[in-house]
Amino acid sequence: MRLTRGVCFAALLGMGLSGCAGTGGFSGGLFSKEAESPYGAYLAGRHAASVNDNREAATFYDRALRDEPNDPIILERAFMASVTAGDMERAVPLARRLVAIEPGQRMARLTLSLADVKNGKYASAREEIALAEPGPFTALVGVLASAWAAAGEGDKALALEQLSAFEGRAAFALFRAYHEALMLEILGDAEGAGEAYKAAMETSGGGSIRVVQAYASYLSRQGRTDDARAVLEGFIGLSPDHPLAEYELKKLNAEGTLPPLVKNAPEGVAEALYGLGSALATDTSSNLAELYLNLAIYMRPDFDIARSLLAGSYEAQSRWADAIAAYDEVGKGTPLYMNARIQSALALDRLDKEAEAIAVLERLAKDDPEAIEPHVAMGDILRAKEKYAEAAVHYDRAIAMSGEPDERDWTLYYARGICAERLGQWDRAEADLTLALELSDDHPLVLNYLGYSWIEQHHRLDEALAMIEKAVERRPNDGFIVDSLGWARYRLGEYATAVKYLERAAELQPGDPTINEHLGDALWKVGRKIEARFQWRHALALEPEKKREDILRTKLDFGLEAGENAEKAENEKTAPAPAGS
Repeated sequence: MRLTRGVCFAALLGMGLSGCAGTGGFSGGLFSKEAESPYGAYLAGRHAASVNDNREAATFYDRALRDEPNDPIILERAFMASVTAGDMERAVPLARRLVAIEPGQRMARLTLSLADVKNGKYASAREEIALAEPGPFTALVGVLASAWAAAGEGDKALALEQLSAFEGRAAFALFRAYHEALMLEILGDAEGAGEAYKAAMETSGGGSIRVVQAYASYLSRQGRTDDARAVLEGFIGLSPDHPLAEYELKKLNAEGTLPPLVKNAPEGVAEALYGLGSALATDTSSNLAELYLNLAIYMRPDFDIARSLLAGSYEAQSRWADAIAAYDEVGKGTPLYMNARIQSALALDRLDKEAEAIAVLERLAKDDPEAIEPHVAMGDILRAKEKYAEAAVHYDRAIAMSGEPDERDWTLYYARGICAERLGQWDRAEADLTLALELSDDHPLVLNYLGYSWIEQHHRLDEALAMIEKAVERRPNDGFIVDSLGWARYRLGEYATAVKYLERAAELQPGDPTINEHLGDALWKVGRKIEARFQWRHALALEPEKKREDILRTKLDFGLEAGENAEKAENEKTAPAPAGS
């Protein structure tokens, strides 16, 4: 049981581009000579884009455009790479060149429209949208951009007419109600805004932080402070400790009113782009979320929630350096700053820069001595590196700072309990894990870890088995938890049943060495010795802990019993000294 925490030439020829992610940058490398030709620069640009290096892709496409300035394919790729990278100084001129060749190009028209809104050229912005070819784009973002341009001109009737395009389209109901409310507020129609906010709250089920923020702000400025507080507290009840909601509630209690979430048309368009980026953020197979979020930031450079979501999108793609760069732009003193610094540190750790990550967190802890989060993050980083004693020190601090334990603290006791168990301090581990179980209302992870630990010690086997069965019932597709149940059955001598569960665990988590070793052991016990050796060999190939490697080799050479004897000897050699010795 464990905690769940070369150059591709086929790609250059346009085959399987998406399969080559992670091959890195190009400057001064193999492509330096080939990229001097327009065709070579174009291919290098395509490859750079395929590995999400859009800034580098745009540079290569620019090089190709020197010789082929009016090639629509190169021009469009150069433009899209610039927009996706958030390089709007490059994207806007490219958009103008592109629409001169392809007048209806949707994204280029949107970009020019946004530039006009940003510069207060609202009539021109609406004209740009009107010239775009019809399509899914114009059904949502085009309508919202055009409506906000009308609101920027102060034309309430035109803004509402634009939004009426969403009439009868349930998928767009929230966008319509929310943006209608924001526009009507800006246009001075407080009563109409209130009705639209109610509709947005109802459509979102009270679960959209932006709608909640905007509505609470509106209520506070209407003198309805208690109602504003109730809206924020209701959201916090659904999403405890949400940094934005907590910040707004604290500010409301201190000052009595909240500033408008959106103050003008450019910020309104940014809100629309952020909403679209947020809706697309779970799809990591395309760059659309990244594109729209960068456009939102272009319209509103201080848009910290968009920067944080953009960074999170990069994290989902394991683009750690890009994530760090995005998090570093989140403003100090804003409600998302703490989370941004912590996530930046975790991304540094993923790049094997542990010392830099810890330094970031130590500075954060020094700047905010009352903050628990930096200590928890340091503990998590160190625990993942199996530095359990160092990790436990940080969990100790976090627990001391948290005061009387409540249900929100279960992860602290769970993590510290794991450290104690790994350090051979079972009494402390059992106390922490038992408390974590109580505070978490029998969370599957805690059920699994405590139950598995008891089984490993041949202690309270019936109770432990019941705990793991409960964990599997709650998380039937968690390979680690299913493995625990299989191993429990193995420990109880029910080898055939153990094989059934361990085969399922290996299907769910095929890359875990411990699960594959467990399955090999169970297969040996039921006489399937060739298959057992296959599983042990597979486990060895998956780079297990060093001490497991020797045990696995013993099993492969001499069988299960010899491996068990080797493991017993290893455990006796490394067992911690009794207390007081």
